[in-house]
Amino acid sequence: MANGFVTKLVERVRQDPATAIWVAATGVLLLAMYANVGSVFVRRWFSDSSQYHCMVVPPLVGWFIWRRWPQLKAMQHRPSLVGFAIFGAGLLMYWASARTGTRLLAGAALPVLIAGVVAAVYGTRAFGLTAAPFALLIFAIPIPEHAIGMLAMPLQRISALITGAMTPLVGLEVIQQGVNLDLNGFTFVVAEECSGMRSLIALLLTGFVLVELSGLSRNLKITAVAIIPALVLFANVTRLVFVLLIGQYFGPDFALGVVVHGFSDLIVYGAAVLSLILIIGWLHDLQDRRAKGPTQDDPAPREQREDRQAKPPAAAPDDAAYDGGILLPMLSGGREELPTGAGGD
Repeated sequence: MANGFVTKLVERVRQDPATAIWVAATGVLLLAMYANVGSVFVRRWFSDSSQYHCMVVPPLVGWFIWRRWPQLKAMQHRPSLVGFAIFGAGLLMYWASARTGTRLLAGAALPVLIAGVVAAVYGTRAFGLTAAPFALLIFAIPIPEHAIGMLAMPLQRISALITGAMTPLVGLEVIQQGVNLDLNGFTFVVAEECSGMRSLIALLLTGFVLVELSGLSRNLKITAVAIIPALVLFANVTRLVFVLLIGQYFGPDFALGVVVHGFSDLIVYGAAVLSLILIIGWLHDLQDRRAKGPTQDDPAPREQREDRQAKPPAAAPDDAAYDGGILLPMLSGGREELPTGAGGD
């Protein structure tokens, strides 16, 4: 198997040596650019428990590309100037990271640079097909703690605000002030750990995999991924209400204990994943209904439906471009109709 791969690779290099040299040179350049930053990232993958999810990203990217490989092989290579513009934008991001010392920006530049190479060498169609796998590389970037804190604060405030509005529906009298929730004189603080930020990162990665397996169209995949932040917020509010209910009936100390508070993290992630699966299923049914067209649920009267079915379909235009210039000329062969009953009827 390895020998066959090497043989095919050598054959491709012989067919287009200029492209092979350009791609190889770009690969060496990227390796040199990311030797230092990449080693720092990999060390954080293994040393920080909050970054363990980064380790699964490279295999996932490879799996995403493998699923698209037959389509990529069937495509014609049409280099695009758009790719050079994208590659230039990635270089600008990397230069800005070097000037400011921000490794996060350097990591974000990597998928942009790779996408630019793909578009420049293989064309915009290949770029569109590989955009999702390369976007997944964002999850391989370890997020600094101060950045997590900056992103978590808005989620903390929004979660506390919605929780304060929801608690009267379950019979709790809670006073919400900022990130504080006062219940019977005891103050529950919606801290960074309760913001749902870490659940959001984990669920976004899980959501990418579920959406990849869903078989949805591109637009519906984007819709499903865009819904994930709202799902995390909803699940996080559910967790906070659950903790407050436990505090009301079993006491604040028990509610903030390891069992309840730790178990509530699983509630957030599990509820959000289950909700996402249900939404993907609904989107899949919606896609199937659109593909099938009108069914028995057609609101038109029965007589109108029968009349539509009785009418013969309109003749297709005698134009070679109608079906790619292959099928119609073979079937029509002129404007004369075939005689009926010719099949030994």
